Amino acid sequence: MVKLSGARVSVSYQQMIKTTIYSVALGTIILGSGAIATPVTNSTFTPTASSVSNSTLKIAASNVNAAALEEAVFKQINDYRVSQGLKKLTRNSAIDNQARIHSQNMAQGKVPVGHTGALQRVKAVGIPYSSAGENVATNYGYSDPVTTAVQGWLKSPGHLANIRGNFEKTGIGVVVSNNSRGEIFFTQIFFTPTTTPATTPATTPVTPPATTPVTPPTVTPTSSNVSNNTGKPSGSKIDIAALEKAVFKQINDYRVSQGLKKLTRNSAIDNQARIHSQDMANRKVPFGHTGFSERVKAVDIPYSSAGENVAYNLGYSDPVTKAVQGWLKSSGHLANIKGNYEKTGIGVATNSRGEIHFTQLFFR
Repeated sequence: MVKLSGARVSVSYQQMIKTTIYSVALGTIILGSGAIATPVTNSTFTPTASSVSNSTLKIAASNVNAAALEEAVFKQINDYRVSQGLKKLTRNSAIDNQARIHSQNMAQGKVPVGHTGALQRVKAVGIPYSSAGENVATNYGYSDPVTTAVQGWLKSPGHLANIRGNFEKTGIGVVVSNNSRGEIFFTQIFFTPTTTPATTPATTPVTPPATTPVTPPTVTPTSSNVSNNTGKPSGSKIDIAALEKAVFKQINDYRVSQGLKKLTRNSAIDNQARIHSQDMANRKVPFGHTGFSERVKAVDIPYSSAGENVAYNLGYSDPVTKAVQGWLKSSGHLANIKGNYEKTGIGVATNSRGEIHFTQLFFR
């Protein structure tokens, strides 16, 4: 059994820490059942203000037409996709509903600005899917908050990857808070429906959806020095440190094969990766990226971008290669592995069921 999940974010450190007026929150990609994430730069498209008038956006009046803002987001995103030769997304009311709930929860302070509960939202939509993604943003004090949010997404490789992704349906939720600033919260969820259940049978590896182009890597990871008995789920003594080193070696071997610089390993990042793997293994958090932004901040290293890949498997003779190969075959995970990062941290944890959980964090 193999499960994968990845998140990608490119957010200015100074923007996150110092800027209160505008924030593009960590763009995420749900990869438990497949993902799209291809960084694209140098877009020439500039969103227009659509049909949202300035009078609609007077924050102090607290009379924001949320439906008009949602429609404006929908139009600008589709206008961009058309400008890039991509198919328009269709809007879905069930996805809209989950997007609105999340924007409302952020506006009310029930959850931080980010992707807490992203996987649960995707499942709650009730549509079988092969891949899904989510972008969120918040701003206030702008005459055109929609274009401010969309422009922010378009300038961020992680968010742009979702916007350009091989998705078909979308849902948008916009909510204005009732605080004195009148912050406006945006959530857009992207879906690629499938006719089969989103959860892959536990005995088979998760593979990218058939409609997602994947370029096979030119290097096949080796099993490093991890012995065959390390992956057996019962009665085996797993050498966690050896597994972490094997992940580090295989990822760097791949980067070198692609003409990329090796990553350096950082103990503070390792620590946060280990905590997350242990929490997933112990079922303290669901498999995925819950608390991703908190982990990045807890590392306490100034950064311009960060990413995360996670996986778990059981019953394999070489769990490291199984996890890394899964990442390399997924465009979303591969984008993180090939990303313009400098430092990394790796955490591996196991549990009584024999599951081996992997977390790799990337930092620049």
